[in-house]
Amino acid sequence: MQRALRKYVVTEHGKANKAQITVKPGEVFEAETQLCSGNWLNDLNDMWTPEKQISPNPTVVIAVEGASPGDSLLARIHSIEPADIGFTGFVNRRSELANRIIDRDWGDNMRYVRIADGYVEFAPGLRLPVNPMIGTFGTAPAGAPIGNGSGGRHGGNMDTQEVRAGAAVTLPVEVAGALLHIGDVHAIQGDGEICGAGGIECRSLVTLSVDIVKRPPRTNCVRIEDETHICAVACEGGLEQCCEAAIRELLYWLSDGYGMDEPGAYLLLGQVMEIRIPQLVNPTRSIVAKIAKRWL
Repeated sequence: MQRALRKYVVTEHGKANKAQITVKPGEVFEAETQLCSGNWLNDLNDMWTPEKQISPNPTVVIAVEGASPGDSLLARIHSIEPADIGFTGFVNRRSELANRIIDRDWGDNMRYVRIADGYVEFAPGLRLPVNPMIGTFGTAPAGAPIGNGSGGRHGGNMDTQEVRAGAAVTLPVEVAGALLHIGDVHAIQGDGEICGAGGIECRSLVTLSVDIVKRPPRTNCVRIEDETHICAVACEGGLEQCCEAAIRELLYWLSDGYGMDEPGAYLLLGQVMEIRIPQLVNPTRSIVAKIAKRWL
């Protein structure tokens, strides 16, 4: 089985990036993900310092044989295995959200944790069940590179919990080979990602496969399908823009993919649609709009 190694990473989604491995459609492969902020935290005493910080969310890059501009990539995530240690925290003076919420300077707050037996050992007597997700997952845009700290129609730093094992993620192909970028895994993350550093940030081993499919009509967002829901993820500069884009994408999906008339689909979404804010700390915010398959 081919494996992309975390020692070879990039810090932006770009068409000039060199793929570490090239996979065939349907081939199962592995990707080692690096810690969101670089090569440190090699044990629980290896604590964060500003000097260790690199550009956010280094990613490995995988090319897909035969993928051409105009296609879509259907990426199936088979498993995500978190490493045995992770961290969360915020640097108060650098966190705009924390500065608006907190009325005094708490200083730098970092917590380093063990991950074992399906749990995060968050505090004495408090274990949180892991729910691993891939924070940064996208393809290379046709134009200028996009930093790994931002999301968009290409995917990127969505920080959306639905990008997890069992999900099938549809991404646009804008360059030959697609250039799938993977990184920034969290062992668990609450809505909003309010700490800035996740989530429990950790390294991981991801197993997945990809297929080349016809691009869905009228698609401008990342689409995700799992066992229970279909989901649209929008990443824009503001939450209202995100909401509108995600709802529009879901409406088009119901109309083009399921044959619903648009007014009826819109009325149905008005009753049973679910919306969450996965993160609101990055340069682009993220919204996921979803509908349970039982209503389809």
